[in-house]
Amino acid sequence: MNLTFQNVDLLLIFPLFTVLGIAILLGGCTYSYTFSHENGSSDMRFREEIKFNWQTAPHGYKKYTGRQNAQEIMDALDSDYNTGFLKAEVSVFRKVGEKKVTTHSSNLTMREIDARYPRAEWLQLLLDRGITIENFHNYSVHLLKRHTLAFLEDNPDLRHSEIFDIPPMDDWKSYKSAYINKLVKDHAKHAKN
Repeated sequence: MNLTFQNVDLLLIFPLFTVLGIAILLGGCTYSYTFSHENGSSDMRFREEIKFNWQTAPHGYKKYTGRQNAQEIMDALDSDYNTGFLKAEVSVFRKVGEKKVTTHSSNLTMREIDARYPRAEWLQLLLDRGITIENFHNYSVHLLKRHTLAFLEDNPDLRHSEIFDIPPMDDWKSYKSAYINKLVKDHAKHAKN
């Protein structure tokens, strides 16, 4: 009888070790969440993706109720963005059967993007054109658009693909202007819905 109780005690200890093992395993993990967007034709698709650390970045819909001014928006949201940011990636791929075959990809660092398209200037440009920042998600997505712009600048052949419904152009300044116009137009369309 004493042997039976010892075996039962062992059986009760196994769930404890299982829970403890899972807690140790998950405690070492970095949870992340991703904002991702795809567009394009069935032949060629474009993907934008930004990843944040789940534990340090606010969830996407943390409201911003301040003035629509780049510096005030940055004062309210930039610290959370910086501490939670893991990576941003922009890519173009084709579907071959069930597989996605990447043809172009870029994952420039935040430092590289900030040097090319400084945040305050970029945000103010968008705000001056009528785009509004309502929450952390809007803020993150609009900063991600700088990655897309740098990607297009670095891959001039994609400017002829009409992947964004922008007519083909060789002149970078004209294409950049058309891209920003498209961002403004898309924002206005979503604001109406």
